[in-house]
Amino acid sequence: MPHGQVNKTLVKLIFEEPVDGYTILDVGCGSGALSFIVAEKAKSVVGIDISEKAINAAKLRAQDNTSFHVLDAENTDLTVLGEIDMIVSHLCISDKIVENSYHGLPKKGRFVFACFHSDHLIEGGRRSRFSYSVGEMRCVLEKTGFTVEYLGVESEKIPFKNMDEAAAVIGLRRAEKWRSDGRLQNIQRYVESGGKHLTKSILRGKAQKNRKA
Repeated sequence: MPHGQVNKTLVKLIFEEPVDGYTILDVGCGSGALSFIVAEKAKSVVGIDISEKAINAAKLRAQDNTSFHVLDAENTDLTVLGEIDMIVSHLCISDKIVENSYHGLPKKGRFVFACFHSDHLIEGGRRSRFSYSVGEMRCVLEKTGFTVEYLGVESEKIPFKNMDEAAAVIGLRRAEKWRSDGRLQNIQRYVESGGKHLTKSILRGKAQKNRKA
């Protein structure tokens, strides 16, 4: 799933809350795909991303209730962004981002996210370092202080006919990275042995902050 394609279940989880009065922080916002969807109903949306290029693209489409900043969510005290009612994240998560999101929220504030599940593109023979199983994510959230309200997995098998189609499923930029760490070669062997599909698996979740930071 390209970063720009927003998970529909993630949007549904966000809009279960009364966001019309919320200021929402979008962590790892990229060029704003999720931010602009959320801004249709939220009071305001603040997007942050480590990529200056992505933020500049988001700023070109900025609306009255959106703002975008070049920031590293893993190394930023999110309270500097002001009062935030909810934090959302689409395919941008780590233990540190969970921790910083917790401290950036008010009591009872919610963290709503989608990330790669541990089965995502498992045919490459190696997990993404940004992937989590349901149990792993529950442990990280609860250890940080969140109460887990929902965790669910969406998986699908994407068919392909040849190696070119398999590389397209992975994504061309990612394919270059996979070549350097051996995963693309693993996919090549998988294709040569008769493999006909790749697994795309996304973990979505919602958690509430119940303890004081």
